[in-house]
Amino acid sequence: MPEITRIMEISVEEAGDYIFTPAGVLITYRTGQFRVFSESARHNFLRRVVSRHPWDELLSDAVVERGASVRLRDVTAEIDEKIGPDELSTEAVLELCYRTNPRQLFFLRRYFEANSPSQTSMPPS
Repeated sequence: MPEITRIMEISVEEAGDYIFTPAGVLITYRTGQFRVFSESARHNFLRRVVSRHPWDELLSDAVVERGASVRLRDVTAEIDEKIGPDELSTEAVLELCYRTNPRQLFFLRRYFEANSPSQTSMPPS
């Protein structure tokens, strides 16, 4: 697994709403590649937004796409502190994000739990 260089939370504010809610996790690797982890239905939308707009712009202010505002929040230092650099892996990051906010990041469970359905569509109750 390539070395992780940056971890960002992707948040979305739907049209007519006033609250940004976590919708995905963006992980960048030393190879220059990145992966978006999100609910299946939103994956292409979020990937397009982070591919189309400079990340510095998304980190400083929200961008409006299809009526929804999207922004990034760098959580690298926060996660490094909780996991530690020696234990940092994609699975560990996704599990920590899920455990921190299982109601909104329910879709991350499938990446680290062996018995989890591959396409979870309902948040935990």
